[in-house]
Amino acid sequence: MRKRLYLGISLLICKNLAFADELNEIVVDSVQESYFEEYSSTSMKGEYKDKETPYSISVTKGTLINDLQAQRIEDTYDYTTGVTKVGKNADAILIRGFQTDLENIKVNGMSGLISRMGSPSTANVERIEVVKGPASVLYGAMEPGGLVNMQTKLPQSVQRTTLETSLQTYMSNSSKFGEDNGITTTIDTTGPITKDLMYRFIIVGEKLNSYRENVDFENVYIYPSLLWNVSDQTSLLVAMEYGKENGSADDGLFVANHDISTSAPLDTVYQESDDYDNDEGTAVDVKLDHFINDNLAYNFDWRSVFHTDDRKLYENRKVNQASEVSLTTLTRRNRHQYNERDWHSFDTNLNIDTDIANMKNNIIVGLAGNYRRTDYERIAYGSNVTPNITIYNPVLGGTATDIISNRRKTEYFSGGTYLQDKISVTDQLTLVCSTRDDRTKHDYTCIRGDCAEDNTKFSTDFVGSVGTIYSINDVVSVYTSFAQSYNPSTAERVDESGKGLDSEKSDQSEVGTKLNISEELNTILSAYKINKYNVSEQNSSGYYELKGEVETKGIEAEIQWLPTVNWQFKTGYAYNKSEYVEGEDIGNEAANSPELTGYLFTRYNIPAKIYNGTVGITGGIVYKDSVYTSSTSTKRVELPSYTRYDTGIHYTLKDLEVSLNVENLTDKKYYESGTEDYRIYSGEPRKITLNIKKTF
Repeated sequence: MRKRLYLGISLLICKNLAFADELNEIVVDSVQESYFEEYSSTSMKGEYKDKETPYSISVTKGTLINDLQAQRIEDTYDYTTGVTKVGKNADAILIRGFQTDLENIKVNGMSGLISRMGSPSTANVERIEVVKGPASVLYGAMEPGGLVNMQTKLPQSVQRTTLETSLQTYMSNSSKFGEDNGITTTIDTTGPITKDLMYRFIIVGEKLNSYRENVDFENVYIYPSLLWNVSDQTSLLVAMEYGKENGSADDGLFVANHDISTSAPLDTVYQESDDYDNDEGTAVDVKLDHFINDNLAYNFDWRSVFHTDDRKLYENRKVNQASEVSLTTLTRRNRHQYNERDWHSFDTNLNIDTDIANMKNNIIVGLAGNYRRTDYERIAYGSNVTPNITIYNPVLGGTATDIISNRRKTEYFSGGTYLQDKISVTDQLTLVCSTRDDRTKHDYTCIRGDCAEDNTKFSTDFVGSVGTIYSINDVVSVYTSFAQSYNPSTAERVDESGKGLDSEKSDQSEVGTKLNISEELNTILSAYKINKYNVSEQNSSGYYELKGEVETKGIEAEIQWLPTVNWQFKTGYAYNKSEYVEGEDIGNEAANSPELTGYLFTRYNIPAKIYNGTVGITGGIVYKDSVYTSSTSTKRVELPSYTRYDTGIHYTLKDLEVSLNVENLTDKKYYESGTEDYRIYSGEPRKITLNIKKTF
């Protein structure tokens, strides 16, 4: 009897152990990689932990990019705290209430994009870092809201090839299922050539049909790169980017009586079927890293970009009100614009670890230079198209005169030195001080036509930043920072005496707290105020005056939590009040700047295997407050607030990944941004994307 009892207990224990092993296998298979990134490199030009950085940074890892099935950088903005998409161009984003320009978007910390008409592709992006607030002290001239830095994929030492195809269509009143389709195919191959030399080659082809009538895109991107580990102390990266985008020109909708409820159906287009927006660009990057010893490192970066864009269309220009909404018409203008942009920039620095007064100092001393050339030619410009077209039943066509307009060329030369010292005052207290001195020369030439007189402008700008972060314990830290930025005005703009304008200047004050409990749970809460001074405004004589000032202030909160190994979520909230505090628009809100934005994104992996694979379910909620399309009350249109729901299902079986994502699940009709009443951009209706990825 006792032997039977021992045998029964032994069998029960063995069975439970076997079940435990099986359960452990199930749990391991459904484990997720956290959306949180402990280290970031953009805010202080080096890899530093979040809890020792006295700035607000949002990092979007490849994991989240993949779960969102984000084909463009702009597809991640809705799930980035304090960032808002406000148009179609690459730099059409707001950060903390300020519109960015091309200098606010970096590739591995360097200036210059290979596309302007559309947001950059994510095919070559490993992660995206967004630094909130002024970043001029380390990166030079730019707008004060923040900095977007795309960190690209590197060659790997293990041979791997990935084939990925994405199919998309719509299912809405604006575009029936299967009516407007798209396909994107990506090949990504990497591996060793020799022991110390590795390659990566990525090629992307796209053919996309928009939900808007006759608005289509055909794009090609190529990203080759080589990484040579010269020695244990030295590495050299050489990379290239090439992009060619051929797209339909689309100026969006217009409305009557400044009332968004009067807009035509979302698929209504007022441009001609042969109007186009085309981009082509090539970039070359060189990066050298050399560790001289354990306490001294040298870095050198070079980036050259050669870019052209060609825009030909009958563009939306003016709304003509009528006694009845249906009789409202749009005046269009004939425009053919050809632009050339070249960037050539370098950044080199020494990174020094040393002890001063018994405190650890990490010092970065750097030199940066930038040459940028722009050549803007209006091949045809200024002639209105006749006849005008109506709001609801536009009859396209019409005629316009090809009036050759001006051609303007500008060359920018800038050179700057910067210094940053990260001081470990105590084990709990870190102080970061930075400063930059920059000299800029603008040579402006009016080559042809009616444009400003030739002018050369010099500017000297000195900015700084200081931040401190105090770790109360291993989990909680508090920080405060002050940062400045500058942005030299173009030499085209002069005052009544013919003198060039002073640079725009900005400063930000910020306080916040960070909770870094573990890789699984992290939060940040921050409050800030940014003032932008020396905003130029044109007077009645056609000259410019520095009399404008814009102020934004707000609160941001972000939580990233992985409560179990198979479930995680990321949520963010931003309150931002942006208004003119001086100038003609005093008291008015800045255009396209919402007061409240928020989001929640989550992924849950089913613990048990399904057909030997892992199934994950994603869901997202995006909220954006109402905005105005202009800072001038007599010209603006109020775009209502909206809530959008996204979802997806993902299946992984060894080297095969299949995802089905639905954006705008409820087919919500909403509007993202606009310019006054004649150019309104709608959000996409319900979109379905099937993505298949196989790794060999």
